[in-house]
Amino acid sequence: MWRITFYILFLFTVISCGKKEQIQPVRKTIQEAVFASGKITQDDEYIVSANADGIILEIPVKEGDTVVVGTFLARIKSDVQSAQVKESSLVYQDALKNSGNSSPQLLQIQAEINQAQSQLALDKLNYERYAGLRKTNSVSPLELENAELKYKASQNSLKALQQKYDEAQNALQLNAGRSRTQLQAQQDLLDNYTLTADKPGRIINVYKKKGELVRKGEVIARIGSGPYILKLYVAEEDIVQLRLGQEAAISLNTYPDSSFTAKITKILPAFDETEQSYVVQATFTVPANVILSGTQLQANIVTGTRKSVLLVPVDALIRDNTVLLKNGDEKKIKTGKKYGRLIEVKSGLTENDVLQVANQEEKKESGDMMQTN
Repeated sequence: MWRITFYILFLFTVISCGKKEQIQPVRKTIQEAVFASGKITQDDEYIVSANADGIILEIPVKEGDTVVVGTFLARIKSDVQSAQVKESSLVYQDALKNSGNSSPQLLQIQAEINQAQSQLALDKLNYERYAGLRKTNSVSPLELENAELKYKASQNSLKALQQKYDEAQNALQLNAGRSRTQLQAQQDLLDNYTLTADKPGRIINVYKKKGELVRKGEVIARIGSGPYILKLYVAEEDIVQLRLGQEAAISLNTYPDSSFTAKITKILPAFDETEQSYVVQATFTVPANVILSGTQLQANIVTGTRKSVLLVPVDALIRDNTVLLKNGDEKKIKTGKKYGRLIEVKSGLTENDVLQVANQEEKKESGDMMQTN
């Protein structure tokens, strides 16, 4: 990339005199600019990659298609993973059934609880009867004590069975939860075989076809999302001249005879090793009628304006910083920047000076003499 400069074309006063032409320096306003190459992209462009290995079964989209969030993009063959999901689903359904009230294990414990409750009711009734009889000395203290112990044993037995039921139910529910988690994990893996759009946009490229083998991580499609931006690549020696808001003249390869205006919106702070340049973003002030992502472009970013710059043709220099005046005298001058075939004069000349410049015929003869020698 080169630094170049815009300048306004103008006519020097030219007087032909034999093999010499006479010109006068002129003052003009110069617009300085930095050149950058680049391309059109979108602000939120993204790629869609395969999340699993396999054969592509479906890929219904094509370049130019508009997509929304969730639009189906591609499906990869997933027989093995589908079988894993089916097996995990069966395990989960079984675990879910076993954790409910109809669980055989819980029903068995519940039957024991029911029996223990009946026994407890009987032992309680018997204990209360013995307690009443003891008041009339109809039974011995030992018989009352035995009835009481049996009643308490029934209470403890029922309590133990109820605890057993709760522990079994918790274990079965925990197992069902684990099975559900495993099923979800297998389902997530299966979902990797179906690709959908994450954001709205337009399909820019489709890199794979139906029936192709794809590996995990391989790019299947590229989608443009968000507004169009200009990505410009600027040389290291030029980046310090750029500021946000600067205007740029844009030439698009798709519109070779037109020029568009854009403004700098972002200057990325890091050097891009891949592009070997700094990256600058710009947006159109007035965009083209048709904008295509990936379009190559050239930009001239206006970095400043210099007024009243004294200029002469580069051809007016007969040697480094030396010009030939009208009277034949040579004069040393101080030069500045070059603008194409013109050069800035910092000191040594005014607009009133008249310089002699070799015309094209004289240049040709001089060149022929140099070749002959």
